[in-house]
Amino acid sequence: MNIYKESDYVIELSNKEIQLLLNMAQKIIVNPSDHPEIFCRQCKLLSYQLPKNLTKQLNDFSINGTPTGFLLIKNIPIVNEELPNTPSSNNCKIGETTILARIQSILLSSIAEMVSYEAEGYGRLFQDIIPIQTMANNQTSVSSNVELEIHTEQAFSKLRPDILSLSCLRGDKNALTHILPIQRIIENVTIEELQLMKQPLWNCGVDLSFKINGVDFIEGDIRGPFSIINEKNETTQETTLLFDQDLMTGINEEANIIIKRIVDIYYKNRISHNLKQGEILFVDNRRAVHGRSPFKPNYDGKDRFLIRCFATFDYDKSNYARQNNLRNILAIYS
Repeated sequence: MNIYKESDYVIELSNKEIQLLLNMAQKIIVNPSDHPEIFCRQCKLLSYQLPKNLTKQLNDFSINGTPTGFLLIKNIPIVNEELPNTPSSNNCKIGETTILARIQSILLSSIAEMVSYEAEGYGRLFQDIIPIQTMANNQTSVSSNVELEIHTEQAFSKLRPDILSLSCLRGDKNALTHILPIQRIIENVTIEELQLMKQPLWNCGVDLSFKINGVDFIEGDIRGPFSIINEKNETTQETTLLFDQDLMTGINEEANIIIKRIVDIYYKNRISHNLKQGEILFVDNRRAVHGRSPFKPNYDGKDRFLIRCFATFDYDKSNYARQNNLRNILAIYS
């Protein structure tokens, strides 16, 4: 198994950087649910004031990724007096009001454009990722009793985010975020298997969380066929990964065997991290897939509480799907 240097994928903020970010966050004066455009504009302007070294580290991630498929930012202080209870519903709009969410947004805005999805998380820029008792056994971000299976975020969609960001208000020692970078798949398959993965042999269904409100999608409920590994081309200059253990099916038995092969590689080679209070995770959704271990919440207001948001490097790509050029990607285009 590869051993990675923490310096390749971890940013440990200095005291000076922390104080600067805290001061920046105080300057954001609008609520992201009420005024998402103004909120994002303020974050973008503030991101220009980030220290050069921090900006360089973030830019390196946006261009080259990391060997692990993610970037971890540490040391953001959470004042206990300001720490909200973990809600029982993800419709309370709590995480978005925190200093941590504002810092998360400033850092993300330095390299990408934040977007929201009408069909996901009530169409908000930020979603409270908390365990919901009635969803405990489902394949969704708010489950807990079951392993959240390996997937590309919104694998079914042309407009999927390039970065999935999770920040941690309250952790759980038993909840592990699992990540598998594309290179670990490539290194563990035969030449024949790799060539097969580059063929369009897989269909993908739409995620349950996108279908809750009964939306009719322009692209339909089944998408594809897709390839799992997409070669470099003149436009992207990168090799990308697309996979969803739960929602993808092969168009023949050979393709279905490849799904099982990747899942096996994942369990043997995944990188696991226990998100702790004050940490921000950027997952490279182009070059890595992710999952989560099961854990046992108490539903007592002290359970795991993450703030999730999404960003894209090619904002113009979704122009047709964002009414009046706003941040929100309409459900029918998901």
